Order: sequence, then structure tokens, then C-alpha cells
Amino acid sequence: MFRYDTSSKSEFDGKIGIFPLVEEGVALRSSKNRPRGARIIKNIESIDQETYKRFLIDDVFPAIRAKWPKRRFRQIIYVQQDNAKPHIDPCDPEIVGEGISRYFEIRLIFQPAHSPDLNVLDLGFFASIQALQYKEDADSNEELIEKVDEAFNNVSCTTLDNTFVTLQKIMECIMECEGRNDYKLPHIGKSKLRKAGKCLRSLTCNKNSYDKGAFFLTNSNSSV
Repeated sequence: MFRYDTSSKSEFDGKIGIFPLVEEGVALRSSKNRPRGARIIKNIESIDQETYKRFLIDDVFPAIRAKWPKRRFRQIIYVQQDNAKPHIDPCDPEIVGEGISRYFEIRLIFQPAHSPDLNVLDLGFFASIQALQYKEDADSNEELIEKVDEAFNNVSCTTLDNTFVTLQKIMECIMECEGRNDYKLPHIGKSKLRKAGKCLRSLTCNKNSYDKGAFFLTNSNSSV
């Protein structure tokens, strides 16, 4: 995904894509949905690093190149991954080489360890997709993929934009409480601001919060 300014008239809606990690197989027994021997889509039982790397190179990177706004063509593009075991070292030669091809510069980065609050997908975007997808029944993996894809496409760019605004406020709260997660997220009033015509492209970080976070980080590093 990409941080999107809903006040912009750009045709880019901020969504890069959603890709199922599945493989084709054959039904071992008949059911009400399909006869034995029919071609089916099934989950990949074990996602390893090679599978994940192919997913990035064959699906994610091409989708970014196809949808990235031309006005941001020369901007460095960061793809954030969490710290799951199959995820790739950002310095992997094949990933680095693929990321800088075709006049783009796409880099992998890791989400900070032990910081689930900084996972922008879990902050609300996945829940928004699920809320739409759960309204539809799915009797097979094929139908489930179709319904999830529909839900992804139907989630509004405003919902995506709100999630990134929340992420920015969380970053400020983390600095204020010296890296802990026992903060209370203040109410931003995103809908009210948007109705008033105020752009939510970015939030202004409180200077005291920034100074406090920078001081704590500097002193923590020096004590290691």
C-alpha cells in the first residue's frame, strides 16, 4: 500500500494489490462443490524464503511499477515487512537487483522488532477488508479469493488514508513515552477535519515529543 492524499485528483487510489499465496492441485475426493480429480486452488502449506522472494519479484514489484504515480517516479519506494521467518534480508542481492531495475528504486525494510503498533495493515486496513468480505459466503478457496479481492477493491481510499494518519500519531505517542506502548492514542477528529477541507496528508509532530524521543534514543545508544 501507499500513503494517499485524498485531496489529490490523482487516479492512483493508494492500493498496490492483494495477492493470494496458493497453488493448483487436484481434488482427492468428490464433494458437493466439485468432482474427484477436478483442478482446485489450495493453500501453500509452508511459505519459505524462496516462495516469498518469488512473490515479491513476480507480483509485488511489478504491481508497484505499474501503479506508482508518475509524479513520484524518482522517489525511493520502501516495502515494509514484519519479522516473520520467511521474510527476506533487505540486502539480498536478487532483491536489491530487482528493486533498482527499470528506473525504479524499491527497497525492503523491516518493521521495528516488537512493535506491532507500527504495522499499518494491522492498524485497520485488514479489519476494513474483513468487514466487507465477511458479508459474503465462500464455499471454496476460489470463491474466497474472489470475495477478498472484491473487498480489497471496495475499501475506500479515505479508509486507507485514515489508517496512515493514525500511524503517524502513534509514532509521536511512542516518542513521547520513550518507546513504550502504554500510551493513550488521542482523538484526531479525521472526519471533522476532512469535512472542513483541511488536508490530512501529514501530521505535525509536537516538538517536545520529538526532542524527548531523540534524547532517549541517543542516550540509549550511548549506553549499549
